[in-house]
Amino acid sequence: MASHANPNVENASATAAGKLCIGVDVGGTFTDIVLSDGLGVWRAKAPSTTGTLGRGVIEACRLVAQRAGLDIEEMLSRVERFGLGTTAVTNDIASRTGRKVGLVTTRGFEDLVPLARVRRVSRNGWLVPPDALIERDWIVGVDERIDRDGDVLQPLDAEQAVDAAKHLRERFGIEALVVSFLWSCVNREHESAAVRLIREALPDLPVLSGAELYPVAREYERTTFALLNAYTSGSLGGIDELVDELARLGLPQPPLLVHSGGGSITVSEGRNMPAVLAESGPAAGVVGALAVCRAAGVEDAVACDMGGTSFDMAIVRRGEPMRRTRGELMGIWTAMPMVDIESVTAGGGSLAWVDALGLLRVGPRSAGAYPGPACYGRGGTEPTVTDALVVLGYIDPSRFLGGDMALDAAAASTACERLGQLVGSEAKQAAWGIHEIARVEMVRALRAQFAQRGLDPAAHAIVSMGGCGGLFNALIAQELGIQRVLIPELTSVLSAFGAANADIRRERSVSMNLCLPCDAQQVEAKMSELAFNTHADLAADGIAECDRSLMFEADLRFMRQQSELNVACVGGFSPIQQERIIEDFKAEYGRRYGQGALISGAPVELVALRAIGHGRTVRAGLAADPRDGEPRPPSVASTRTVYVGKHGSELHVPVFDGADLLPGQTLTGPALIDSRDTTIWIPADVRATVDKHRTITLEIPR
Repeated sequence: MASHANPNVENASATAAGKLCIGVDVGGTFTDIVLSDGLGVWRAKAPSTTGTLGRGVIEACRLVAQRAGLDIEEMLSRVERFGLGTTAVTNDIASRTGRKVGLVTTRGFEDLVPLARVRRVSRNGWLVPPDALIERDWIVGVDERIDRDGDVLQPLDAEQAVDAAKHLRERFGIEALVVSFLWSCVNREHESAAVRLIREALPDLPVLSGAELYPVAREYERTTFALLNAYTSGSLGGIDELVDELARLGLPQPPLLVHSGGGSITVSEGRNMPAVLAESGPAAGVVGALAVCRAAGVEDAVACDMGGTSFDMAIVRRGEPMRRTRGELMGIWTAMPMVDIESVTAGGGSLAWVDALGLLRVGPRSAGAYPGPACYGRGGTEPTVTDALVVLGYIDPSRFLGGDMALDAAAASTACERLGQLVGSEAKQAAWGIHEIARVEMVRALRAQFAQRGLDPAAHAIVSMGGCGGLFNALIAQELGIQRVLIPELTSVLSAFGAANADIRRERSVSMNLCLPCDAQQVEAKMSELAFNTHADLAADGIAECDRSLMFEADLRFMRQQSELNVACVGGFSPIQQERIIEDFKAEYGRRYGQGALISGAPVELVALRAIGHGRTVRAGLAADPRDGEPRPPSVASTRTVYVGKHGSELHVPVFDGADLLPGQTLTGPALIDSRDTTIWIPADVRATVDKHRTITLEIPR
């Protein structure tokens, strides 16, 4: 379905030249695609193809080309920007199917990685440590030592480093190697020499340097980031095949890949640092949510993406997503610049099951695209959240994906009935239990995110994303005291829309470890070096100088504390600017942890500096509906019976066709809105309004 003309197009020149933008998000269940010519937007979904990423992407391209009245070759030949969010790297990390990686480190620190800081993961109802990326036998220590000031305490035994690499290759068959020494972030002399010599001795072995990839303090996080990049260095094979096929079909330039920081990088840069693509899809969704927030005039929000395999959430504050420079990634604690996204296993494809205590559980296993939920009719027999929604009446089996895919309601009912027998209930009660467990998991996760950041949920709006999000987010808002939910027309493909909007984003960091106030010239010299290198990165990505922008951030903490906070660094690092930065840090520290946590007179430490370069590219735009809004109420398309409680409560509610809603129209729940690729549940007393971009705003009463 095409949207309508947008008078506020950002890319008028691209539109005038007949250029197109495409965004693709490869999810665990569906591959979503959005096509924009600056005036109209078309969208489509195709089943994701596990193991052959390109096949699902090409099929999605064919579908969206048909909806735009084009053949795939004509469409691709006019594409000026092709953005891609991919699960290729994510899948290798999650399934632990990456390359066999060896590690050469400072002697005495061989057990640093095996004694990992990890958050235990759920497996068959038990919390267990995640599978390791590397075995202890694949780690060798060599003689060298540099102290925290960069002074050499023990020279590098270069021959020993080369012998260690050869030993790991010959004895264990490692396929990639990481060299990461203690304090190499301050002085890279030893690490650079070891990497150079090993590459000369073993030219066919990929060798990565921890300090080269991420030169900041904390040797554990620096090392795990390098290990992740080595581990996933073979993950982009499917991407390379897709790039070749798209070029054969007429795409003028390779796709841009969305990375975990919510920006884009070229395919070549993705090969150099593949681990940053691990949160590609969720980060693209946040970029799409930001576009929705800007159009609605919202600065504080939480993007809630309920897709096929998970529920992802990211808080937007003052118009920008909250970020982090280190954290957990699929069971591995690491350093990585990323949008601060948390996930719980409560997606539409999450499987429901009964644990050893006889309790109903949902996730973490997912049905995926094949066989998928039982209602897909592809051989799946275990009930999922989607099956529960079909049984409860929220999803019309005949209108799934706009009627492109019919669901098997009987199979969904049978799956829920079989599960219900294990807990002593009938099919609808079991389905309601699945619904409630998924809802409670999402509410609990969101409440924890707000609490950890010292934020009030009621001061935020929810941006609803994902195919199932519209059925849960009003209920989540009611429980958290949130009064506004934004459901964009592109809600089920918002990550794909974000992939068509993410600017090039390149970051460079340097470790500082200085007590403030400090020598301004020393810091500004580092800032100049970072700026030069970041501009060079953007130039290598093909970004013209007029389309580049640069900003700096400082990581600060009270002296010797473990964690730091990020503060914008504007206007250099003069003594006056340092005072302002310290005050900004203390204000954020007090807001987040309470004024009582501030320590009077405690020195503030500059841990690291970061340069962030943005390269503006062609973007898709949110199209506006030119039809005049009318005060008359929308027409009811049909009615449906939905199950709303464990005690057998049922409601007969009106159903509205999302395609027929006009800007300015309002309706009050209880009601359902069926759109092409999603369904929206409007609880009782909730008011829904359609805006000029066809975003539906739900107003939740207190």
